[in-house]
Amino acid sequence: MKAPLFVIIALCINTQLFAQKNSEDYLGYWYTLGLNHRFTEKFSLTPYAELRFYEPTSNYNLTFLSIRGNHHINENQTVGIAYAYLDIDSVFGPDNHPNTIEHRILEQYTYKHKLGTFKVHHRLRLEQRFLEFNDRNEIQNRLRYRLSLKYNINKTVFLGLTEEPFVNFQDQAFHENRFYIGIGFNLLKHTQLQIGYLKQHIRKNNLNRIQIGISIQTDSRKKKTN
Repeated sequence: MKAPLFVIIALCINTQLFAQKNSEDYLGYWYTLGLNHRFTEKFSLTPYAELRFYEPTSNYNLTFLSIRGNHHINENQTVGIAYAYLDIDSVFGPDNHPNTIEHRILEQYTYKHKLGTFKVHHRLRLEQRFLEFNDRNEIQNRLRYRLSLKYNINKTVFLGLTEEPFVNFQDQAFHENRFYIGIGFNLLKHTQLQIGYLKQHIRKNNLNRIQIGISIQTDSRKKKTN
């Protein structure tokens, strides 16, 4: 009876450890690269790339690639339209299931202004999501609103805070929310580095993530001469 009892105990322990292996128990990492090039007073282009892991550099989660064209109404207001491609592995840990592929079209409006010593940025985004699952295809639509605050400590260092709820037009309307707080550095004239903590609530999961991002802004507009 000792051998069977040992086997049963071992199986119970392994089952428990497997059950505890959950993405909520791990500190994942998001790495981002955003570019923006201003061609004219009215038009700019924004390529963007994002790579997510359930763990710092392993356990792949998602790849996000997009390109967006922007029309600048004025210096404070912008409208844009973009296409994005996503490769999504929603299974924590190794698996043999095909990843979900998403093609996304999005439209957005942004408005920025100052509030005392804070720079405030509003972004309203509408998304059409064309999802290719292993056994079916779906079209989903959702609305996102992001409020961002930026506070400059000096010319080099700044603090950032964002809150972004998602409204799904299908099941479970309020299915996701993202809260971010971080610190940024103006490395060069047109280059910024940001490092921060992201709390992502998505459906029944509460995920803790570290986000590290680089953003680069370039401008080919002709300088005005007096």
